[in-house]
Amino acid sequence: MRRFDDKYDEGKDAARRMKEIILSTGNINRSYVVRDVIYVAEKFTVDLFDAEVNVDEAMDAAKVHLQEKAARYGADAVINCHFDHEHHTENGQTHSQIFAYGTVVQFIQSTIGG
Repeated sequence: MRRFDDKYDEGKDAARRMKEIILSTGNINRSYVVRDVIYVAEKFTVDLFDAEVNVDEAMDAAKVHLQEKAARYGADAVINCHFDHEHHTENGQTHSQIFAYGTVVQFIQSTIGG
C-alpha cells in the first residue's frame, strides 16, 4: 500500500522534472532522438501590445504547456520552438492568442570515438 507522502513526492518529482525540460528556439549540440512535434495555443482577453501588459507572463503559459506536453513523452527538450501571436477586437474587447510549437527530443548517450 502506498503512503500519501509517496504520492506527494511523485507529484513534486514530476513538477521538478517538467521544469528541467529545455526549451530552445534553435537546435542543440547534443545527440537526440526526435519523439514528436507538439503545438499549444493560449488565448487571453488582453492586448499584448498594451504597455501595461507583461508579455513575459503571457509567454510563460505557452512555455509551461510545451514543457507539460514534453514531460508526457519522458523527453528532455523541445527544440526549434516557434512562437507566434494574433489579436483581434470583438465587442470592444481585445483578444490575443499565442501559438507555440516545437520538436520534442530525448537525449541519447554517445561514446567518444564510436
